[in-house]
Amino acid sequence: MQLFKRIIAIFLILGFSTLAYAQTESQLSRSAGKLVEDSSIDLESKVKLSEPVESFASEQDSSGEALVEQDTQQKSEISNRDDQYFSIYDADVSLLSDLDYDGYHHAFNVWFDVDVSYESATVYAKLYLSRDGEPWRQYYSTDLFSINGDDYSDAYEVTTELIDNYQQGHYRILIEIYSLNHVGMVTSALLDYNYLGRAVLLEDLGRDESDIYYYEEYTYYHGGVGSFSMIWLLLIFQVVIAVRGARVKPR
Repeated sequence: MQLFKRIIAIFLILGFSTLAYAQTESQLSRSAGKLVEDSSIDLESKVKLSEPVESFASEQDSSGEALVEQDTQQKSEISNRDDQYFSIYDADVSLLSDLDYDGYHHAFNVWFDVDVSYESATVYAKLYLSRDGEPWRQYYSTDLFSINGDDYSDAYEVTTELIDNYQQGHYRILIEIYSLNHVGMVTSALLDYNYLGRAVLLEDLGRDESDIYYYEEYTYYHGGVGSFSMIWLLLIFQVVIAVRGARVKPR
């Protein structure tokens, strides 16, 4: 009985250790960004040349609201000082690659247009992902880029490929904008089902490819079974013929 209790305790310890490891395990992705109007850069090629980046769970509230509320007062105080107010006028997400056609993509594009109340500003963006209410993980930080009032031509886009440890699920994307001349975040946007009107279904490249290999292997195995069955049918047919021949009485 004591031995049984010890075995149960060991399994519980291992289970909690595995759970804690899974919660802190890093994720791997690679991204590249540019101004939308810059046609000289091919983002898909640039992503392939980018170095993979590790991301870890942050301490931000999973809803994204706590971070926004935390910076609201600071944003108002700093922005009012220069009479510059920032907003993300529009944003969108495009799903790019679904190798196994199960509806979950391992590559996607985030597009957003940042406006400033007057004149121009130099800004950069931080992008985060959260799966099914899990903690936010920052996966990319853009280069500095300039915005001019409500000009639509200064929109920015980021293409991302999820490489490892992004489980299949519904994801939300958080965009934070920071200004070179202001302290703290100046504006943000939460891209989820409520904002987009559709779900962002993602998974990593390994999961996207593994389903293809499983399907091919299953198809091959299924074909093998069919061939094997045909051999048995031929043997049974020959046995039936032999039995019928044996039953025929000689004249």
